[in-house]
Amino acid sequence: MASAKYFRMIGERASEDLFAWSAFVVRTEFLWQDTASVQDAVAWQRVWFELEILNGLALAQWEDEGKPDNWSCRWNTDYRREAAALANELLELLCDAVFSKHAE
Repeated sequence: MASAKYFRMIGERASEDLFAWSAFVVRTEFLWQDTASVQDAVAWQRVWFELEILNGLALAQWEDEGKPDNWSCRWNTDYRREAAALANELLELLCDAVFSKHAE
């Protein structure tokens, strides 16, 4: 499994734009199955499902608008704040488990 530092790094950058967000969602999709890293799989799946919904909505809107090269204004006004909050919530679930394992 990748380190907690890796997930913190990509999580902190996840809300920068649509593509960073989509990459974060993909990279964290199956982490709930690692019981050493995620102690509360139910909470993790609930939060990750919210990430996936936001990802799907943003990608659909981006595609509907013709897949513009620069979509940062729309991302920043419509999605970035919620993406940052969700990434932080997910990181709390992932990192707490990983950090507690290393603290022992």
